[in-house]
Amino acid sequence: MKRTLAFATLFVIASSLLAAEPPGSAREVEALERQLVEAIARKDLATYDRIVADDYVVVDASGKDITKAEVMASYRDGTRGYTGLEIFDVRTHVFGDTAVVSARTKGMRREEGREVPNDNRYVRVYARRGGRWRAVTQMSAPARPAS
Repeated sequence: MKRTLAFATLFVIASSLLAAEPPGSAREVEALERQLVEAIARKDLATYDRIVADDYVVVDASGKDITKAEVMASYRDGTRGYTGLEIFDVRTHVFGDTAVVSARTKGMRREEGREVPNDNRYVRVYARRGGRWRAVTQMSAPARPAS
C-alpha cells in the first residue's frame, strides 16, 4: 500500500511539474513497450535485456518485489512464461526524461507449474538514460471485469 501511494504521489508530482514531451517521444516509448511485451510472449531474453534496466523492479499483482535478474532467471528455468499474450489499452505520457505507460495484457501465464488466465492492468515507468529509454519499474494488478 505504501509503495502504491508513493508511486501515485510521484506520478502526480511529475505530471504537474514537468512539461509533456513532443508526441514522437510517446510513440517511441509505446513502440518499446509493445516490443517488450512481444519479447515476453516469445521468451526473447535478448530483447528483454536490451529494453529493461539492470536495476528494474516489478511489483507484481501479489505485492511482491521482483528484480530483473529474478525475472530473467524464471524465464530461463521455465517457472515464468506466457502464451497468447496480447497488449491493449496502451496510454503513454512523457515528462522530460521519464515516461509512464499504462496498459492491459491478456493471455495465459505459467504460475506454480500450471497455466492460469492472465488479465492484468499495469503501469510501467521508463527513464531516458544515456539517450536511451529503459524500463525501470512496473506495478501490476488483476484487471477488473467490465461492468
